[in-house]
Order: sequence, then C-alpha cells, then structure tokens
Amino acid sequence: MKVKILGFNKPDFHFYDNFEFISLGTEQVNGAKGWSNYIIDYFQQINENYFIFGIDDFMIARPVDLEIYQTAKQLMSNQIGRIDLQCSIQYARNPKHTKSFVSKNGIEFLQLNQSGYGDNLYQNSGAFSIWNKKYFLKNMKRDWSPWDWEQQGSKMAEFDGYKVIGSVDRWAIKKIELLSNNGWPNVINTQGIRDVDIVEMEKLKNPTDRVLLFESIKDQRWGYEEYCGKNWLQIIFGE
Repeated sequence: MKVKILGFNKPDFHFYDNFEFISLGTEQVNGAKGWSNYIIDYFQQINENYFIFGIDDFMIARPVDLEIYQTAKQLMSNQIGRIDLQCSIQYARNPKHTKSFVSKNGIEFLQLNQSGYGDNLYQNSGAFSIWNKKYFLKNMKRDWSPWDWEQQGSKMAEFDGYKVIGSVDRWAIKKIELLSNNGWPNVINTQGIRDVDIVEMEKLKNPTDRVLLFESIKDQRWGYEEYCGKNWLQIIFGE
C-alpha cells in the first residue's frame, strides 16, 4: 500500500519505498489553528474520491486485518462519509447512538445515528478511517485545529444524510493513542503495545528526540471500559 505522510520538514531517517513524505511548507503558520488550511489545500487537489486518513498521534499496535479492510472498501459508496477502521463505533460510542447497518462477508457493521441530540457523536475523527473526499472537505473550515474539526465539524455533519459506519467485534486496525501534550506530556504511551515491539521502539530512540520517556498510561481516559468492560484491553487487542 502506498502511504503519503503529510508534514513540514522532512525527517532525516530512511523511508521504505512505498512511503512518500510530502512537505506542506517549512512551518505550520498559526500553529494548531492553521492545521486545517494545509489539509484542505492538499485534499482539494488530489484525484482520489476515497482515501484512508489518520492523525499521527495514533499508532497501529497489531497487524492489520486485511479481510475487514477489504470488506470495508467494498461497502464504501457516495452515501457513506466515513468507515472507521477501529473499534470506535462499537466501543467508544453509547450503544443508543448506533444501529445495525449491514452484514457482509460474515462481518457485521454498525452505523452512527444522524444526531446525538446534544451529545457529540464525533462523526469526524482523526482515527484511521476510509473517507469520502466530499464528506471530508464539507465538514472542515479554514483556520481550524484538529480539535475544532472533530468537534465543530461533527456538528456540521448532523442530519447531512451521509452514513458513518464501523465493524463489530473485529476491526481492521487496532490502534493506541501514542502522544498527548495535554493528557500525558513528554511521554510516549505504550498501553496495548506488545513488549517485543516496545523493545524495538526503544532501539529507535535518539537523544535529540522531543519525547524520550515510555510509559503505559493506565486510567479511565480511554472511554472503552464503560461499554467494553474492565478487560477491554484483552477484548480489543488480544494477545
């Protein structure tokens, strides 16, 4: 799969041949509030109608389930705005805000309701998803931070007729939230990452890296325990 990394100054380490770094400029003007300007400009000019997009504070912690991914691709259409590739539709949303969508290839899919009637359903999310370009761009305004996009953009998506869906009990991507300046500053979160992978991550550290401390962040911030149970890590990540 070809992967395009959008950023500013190209890192000085080797990329595999299927990875391409695309510089959006020498710096992000206006800080976080300037984020959406670069995203809009880039995605307005691409030819693809559908793409996978995710923000770089997430990390894929297990091999991708290609059967789920291929099934999700088959479901994508003009009527679907986003297909969440994680467990978020199932376990990060109140069940009252979801309903059955379809069963395909033996895989069940849920659909977010059109509105949370006061609850933000986060139709927009930076978690890895297959996106319909029209839906992606219509819910994004200039001079927005990623948080503006997730929160205000999701309100713009209410009752717009597009469907947001995700699979049940099996997910293409099992991800962890790696970095958060507000939640756990100066720490790389290893919650859910296999020990053998943490060893390899430690080898990649450089003394000049901005964040050097590895720690498993264990608390209630994840939001999965309420709907998945206290053993959510085992249920979602397995071994």
